[in-house]
Amino acid sequence: MDTLADSDLLHLWETMRRQTLPRRAAALLAVAAPDLASGRLAGLSLGERERRLLDLHAHCFGARLACVADCPQCGEAFEFELDARALAAGLPVPAEAAPTRTVEAGDLRVEMRLPTVADSIALADEHDVRHAYSRLLDRCLACTTRTGEAMAPQALPPALLDEAAAWMEAADPAAELMISMACPACDAVFGEPLDLAAFCWAEVEARAPRLLAEVDALASRYGWSEAEILSMSRVRRDAYLALVLS
Repeated sequence: MDTLADSDLLHLWETMRRQTLPRRAAALLAVAAPDLASGRLAGLSLGERERRLLDLHAHCFGARLACVADCPQCGEAFEFELDARALAAGLPVPAEAAPTRTVEAGDLRVEMRLPTVADSIALADEHDVRHAYSRLLDRCLACTTRTGEAMAPQALPPALLDEAAAWMEAADPAAELMISMACPACDAVFGEPLDLAAFCWAEVEARAPRLLAEVDALASRYGWSEAEILSMSRVRRDAYLALVLS
């Protein structure tokens, strides 16, 4: 995982700010992991995406994840911290590419695959949960009868749909990271999903205005271009900023 250059961060902030979180996450990974070809990135399993986002956060923004949660039992809001490196170390090793499975039941043959980065991007604009689920089935399940006739996944028996869901969860347990916590007020134990794309993008949103302010200050004093300022090492840029502010 490469570090994220300041110029790249500003470019991502400018071009991706109106995009969905899955698109932002993919764009961040594409820049920070240039070894990932676009097709390979699109085909990553969601668990592998989460592992890479933890790595990206630790490398580019630090390992600390500052979290806030509301207790569903008593309503208490509380803060806590997580360590991205420790979380990554505790994850099961995910399959980089989404594996497949074929199930035959009666007259039906069902080919299943895990949801991928491409699927998350395609469904990100879908606000109706049922419709999103139906579209996910269309993307991840291919169903035929013994005679070769195609069948809509939505028409499968509930037992086969449950089997597909159980296989996806077991084959990619890191696809959705759930954090278990105890409320400090009432000791209730509950779990909340950890949205790593949101954490990473929050860092981009926080850093971009600071970078623009640095460029403004140094360009106003010395007449340097944005590219010249952003290409400076952190040490040199901070030294010039100290002179400007002195």
